[in-house]
Amino acid sequence: MNGEQRQPANQWKRRDRLTYGILFILSVIIAAATALLPPMTGYILPILGVPSDDWIALIVTVFLLISGLTAIPWAYLADRTTRRTLLIISTFFWTFWFIPILLPTIEYWTLFLFYCLAAVGIGATSPLALSMTIDCVPSSFRSTTFGLLSTAAGAGYGFGVILSGLLVVPFGWQMPFLIILIFGIASGLLLFLTREPPRGQNDECLQDLQAAGHVYTYKISMKDLHQMWRKRSNIWLIVVGIIAIIPTAAFGTWGVRWLTVDHGFDQSVATIFIAVALLSQIAGTIIFGGWGDRLFRKNKRGRIDLILLCCLAAGPILIIGCLYTFWAAGLTIIGAFLNPITLMFFILIFTGTLFDAGISPLIYVSAGDINSPGIRSTALSLHLLAHVVGVALGTQLPASIAAMFFGGLYSPSLAIICLFFFIAALSTIPILRNIRKDIETTDNETRVQIQNALAQNGPES
Repeated sequence: MNGEQRQPANQWKRRDRLTYGILFILSVIIAAATALLPPMTGYILPILGVPSDDWIALIVTVFLLISGLTAIPWAYLADRTTRRTLLIISTFFWTFWFIPILLPTIEYWTLFLFYCLAAVGIGATSPLALSMTIDCVPSSFRSTTFGLLSTAAGAGYGFGVILSGLLVVPFGWQMPFLIILIFGIASGLLLFLTREPPRGQNDECLQDLQAAGHVYTYKISMKDLHQMWRKRSNIWLIVVGIIAIIPTAAFGTWGVRWLTVDHGFDQSVATIFIAVALLSQIAGTIIFGGWGDRLFRKNKRGRIDLILLCCLAAGPILIIGCLYTFWAAGLTIIGAFLNPITLMFFILIFTGTLFDAGISPLIYVSAGDINSPGIRSTALSLHLLAHVVGVALGTQLPASIAAMFFGGLYSPSLAIICLFFFIAALSTIPILRNIRKDIETTDNETRVQIQNALAQNGPES
């Protein structure tokens, strides 16, 4: 500990705002990098010499699993050292492996290798960015800022879909990778302008100690991992994180392919149509993020109540959208929005994914609430792994179910996938029972950690 004076926890410093803004930009680029391959599936199958969509889904699935698994060691290291430095290293690591993807002689298995190596660096971004965000912003506004960060992910994913969907035919499938590589290097350079936010600087339970000039410097140890699992909310948030994200990933990954195969959309029209529909993800994260903050101020379980609502609303609406039958061959993008049949379809998808968008940011901010500042990067990496497992399942299952049971049609496959929303809703019940107790336990743990350090080292150490 040291005697450095600190601003009150409810103030958002200008440098922290800049750091958050750069983390937002980086999240956009990372999300775009993960979205490049699926929209190009029909175009690149003959180029790479593979027979079916499953082969492209396999690359994306393994990429996601590697990024999720490697997030854990990155995050554990971040809880013992400087997150900003690790974020810079990891960003330049993944951009390096995008370079050989641009070689004209690349084949399926070499693309598989280099894309998966890039995933090692990409895996560091989310847990470190989320952990730094928690320490950058006041605690009562975390749902809103996490929602905005999820907006960055949604915008980035949409950017990746549009980039690959529109550029693949005129410029080839490697052009989107080149553009993301350039943006990735630029975002890595921007990270040098950020600062490492002090851990716990905006935690309400530390305000009195911060006012006395004490700094939270606790570092994670292996015993903390055992303590983490004793909180039932941690376990069930991970379960919900896996299950609820499966439909989200399914629509984001296979939306373009779904519209072209099942509904006859032209490739470019399908790309723009689904990208505009998924703009609901941006609106949803903002709406439900702010709503979650208001509910949390009234009741510590308010964010979980909102997750339950989102699951119960998104499921039925998206199932109806999946089973909505029509044929849109020959429609222009303007015609698709003016045609009453396709417009109704758009409204269903937009509304369903609007509710869906509220789930993930509320899970992450709730995970931040129930884990102390010294272990948050590691805790969030476990929740990120759950998220990635769900995304991987949402990437692989629709193509596999469509190919095995429905002759390659995606509509019934996606309708089945939407049933996971109801399973996720049931899984929130144990969280509702335990979240208030777990938040109180975390506040007590955090105060004990800093008080023990003060007793051991003295206030001026």
